[in-house]
Amino acid sequence: MVSSHNLSDYEAEREQFSWDDIYAEADWDAPGELNIAHEVADRHATERETVALYQVGTDGELTKLTFRELADRSSQFANVLEGLGVEQGDRVFSYMPRIPEHYVAMVGTLKRGAVWGSVNERFGPDGISYRLDDCDANVVVTTTDNRETVADALADAPTVEHVITVDRGGGAPADDVVFNTALDGASTAYDAAETGGEDDALLYYTSGTTGLAKGVRHKQRWVAGVAATQRYAVDLQPGDLYWSTGDLGWLTGVINTLGAWFWGASLFTYEGEFDPETWAALLDEYPITVLFSVPTAYRMLRENESVLADVDLDLRHALSIGEPLSAGVVDWGEDELGVTILDTYGQTETGNMIINNYPTMELRPGSMGKPLPGIEADIVDPETGAVLEPGETGEIAQRGDYPCFFDEYWNKPEKTASCFVDGPDGEWYLSGDLAHKDEDGYFWFEGRADDVILSSGYRIGPFEVESSLGEHEAVAEAAVVPKPHQERGNIVKAYIVPSEGTTPTADLEEDIKTHVRDELSAHEYPREIEFREELPKTVTGKIRRTELQDDAAEETETST
Repeated sequence: MVSSHNLSDYEAEREQFSWDDIYAEADWDAPGELNIAHEVADRHATERETVALYQVGTDGELTKLTFRELADRSSQFANVLEGLGVEQGDRVFSYMPRIPEHYVAMVGTLKRGAVWGSVNERFGPDGISYRLDDCDANVVVTTTDNRETVADALADAPTVEHVITVDRGGGAPADDVVFNTALDGASTAYDAAETGGEDDALLYYTSGTTGLAKGVRHKQRWVAGVAATQRYAVDLQPGDLYWSTGDLGWLTGVINTLGAWFWGASLFTYEGEFDPETWAALLDEYPITVLFSVPTAYRMLRENESVLADVDLDLRHALSIGEPLSAGVVDWGEDELGVTILDTYGQTETGNMIINNYPTMELRPGSMGKPLPGIEADIVDPETGAVLEPGETGEIAQRGDYPCFFDEYWNKPEKTASCFVDGPDGEWYLSGDLAHKDEDGYFWFEGRADDVILSSGYRIGPFEVESSLGEHEAVAEAAVVPKPHQERGNIVKAYIVPSEGTTPTADLEEDIKTHVRDELSAHEYPREIEFREELPKTVTGKIRRTELQDDAAEETETST
């Protein structure tokens, strides 16, 4: 355990905070002169032995990458890009697993002054080609395992001129640039591009669950915002080994990687996907002190908590992102992991976790916490932009004046403008997420504006119902959606994955309904329950409620 934390007094820090103090940590004269790659790699490369990345493959083999090696290897990658004719501002995208080459390519792209983007491996050719074509990408970095999928995508992405392929056996196509061969032949000397805070750095796409995915553009100044979160919310300390389980195809993976490397912290990553036994073994074998994951992973660890029985944990801190974390999971974390899992909130557009719980702040389980120092956020009426009183439901909104806030949606100025509302005291960015604040300024998530269920005149947020369902011993996972109803307009329908060893029965359905009715209210409990083996998820692990809502609507149409 640490004897002190980076944020000792939340209110005092908010009063005195200045982004200039974060910029002052940079090597260059930030924000006027700022290159992310230099700040996260080159300036930490003076000590040869300091490890930037501990990476474990699916075969269990450990690979270490020091900051010196990261700096050298990323310089070689930047030289390769320059040799291919890649200019500052060109788009370089990846489609690959959590392997050291992925991290090298990201830093090397930024060092060249090009724009980095990534596509999660769960996307197929259509998802890849849409993104590559939308932003006129120039280069794709991938592996031989993924090369066939990329080839299918390139048929609809004519601007891609080069494919850089990591050969993992089997050989790359003749026209490809072979990653390690090309880097081995390149110089380790490279002066990072002379970029400034307003130059482009990242282009990440929204998940596209409610329409076509939008490209979200971030500037070089973005790194100051994520560095602040890693200092205050993640609370990184000297000697920490930090496992952020997010993939680089998801902006959270980049936030936690580059934000931590800004401070010279050591990261841990595992190539494979979530598996309770494997994760437990990794937590046992490696001295991981900070864990950052998603609610689904914590829920599945709770569902399979026997895997933790003989695990020797070194955790001092844990965090969660992606969906709200129920109070029951927080309680479980304290009992089984020995830490309080702190919930965080952010979007691709905010570029960062901008509302968080902090280690030294009073925890209110179920709350999102409070805004990061340096960020003004509130609950507003989306029509008028007026700030609402405590307890009133509105949209989470922020002023767009902090470093990691997005610059715009790629080539969609009208869509960008539609995210803002002029209020009585100035302009707000509207998140599309509903919440309320309590009297003490804690934010409480209620659901996406699109997910709110209207039933018999009541507005029902899915999160509260799902949290109650999740605390029933027979429920492993749950999602609730509106199902059209002739008299009530809609009813609440719950889709439930039963706990292991549980057999769904009519009596169990009634018991679950009674549990929610008793805990919440008569109008919020699910009037219909359907058990499923699994729930549909986005590539980032969020429950795809729109798909379930379509299923529920189709049932209604079929039965009438």
